[in-house]
Amino acid sequence: MLRILDEKVLKTDEEIEELYKNCKYLYIIDSYDKMIEDEGYLYCVSTSEESYSELYATRDRLRDEGKICVVGGSYNNGGAIGVQYEYKG
Repeated sequence: MLRILDEKVLKTDEEIEELYKNCKYLYIIDSYDKMIEDEGYLYCVSTSEESYSELYATRDRLRDEGKICVVGGSYNNGGAIGVQYEYKG
């Protein structure tokens, strides 16, 4: 499920990660210069993989409106991008 929050309070990436464990989230920053500060205004939270595409559609819409977006977090369903497997040789 995608939850739209549109918060007006600045939060660090670490604070958001602590509040929304096992979720992906999108926050808005004021400028690209602020990207290294790892903080922004939380816009929405994707609580499951089913809303993953909706999260990125929201990001694209916000970008089209001229907003700078950062996507963070993890569903923690494997911990890495790609296919994981065990090789026994």
